[in-house]
Amino acid sequence: MQHINHDTNFQFLKKKIKEIKMAMFRTEIDTELKLPNNIIQTFRVDNDGTVWFFTSCNGNYADNIDRSFYAYLNYYKKGSGCRLQLSGVATIVENGDDGLISIDTATRMVLVKMKIMQAEYYENKVFPNVTFTEKVKSAIHQIFPTAAHRSYNFSK
Repeated sequence: MQHINHDTNFQFLKKKIKEIKMAMFRTEIDTELKLPNNIIQTFRVDNDGTVWFFTSCNGNYADNIDRSFYAYLNYYKKGSGCRLQLSGVATIVENGDDGLISIDTATRMVLVKMKIMQAEYYENKVFPNVTFTEKVKSAIHQIFPTAAHRSYNFSK
């Protein structure tokens, strides 16, 4: 297993994931039986670039969902001025992997791990005491970002 722990770019992303914690999860599956798009909270981030989280799942069809699929995590925290978009291969964790229960039909939760393949980070500087004109400019930059943007590719 390749460790990207010493990569400064990954350390920066890992720090941002821990700061923001919450993300919008969505899958790229073209079937009727898929995990729903929803808000997740990051459980942990491994040094090999794997993000772990729980997401909801309809217990009635949990056993029929694809175990591996492409997915996206969009991290955003209001007022932070930054946004982090991750994409990669997600896998439903089977019972016993890492000593965790993966599918709990009673709570309708499933444990997912996603290997980060690509990441994009956007940052708009937010200043508390700004004029109305500066707020309008900032709003325009939100719509048409010209702010700091970083792109990472870990799929190599």
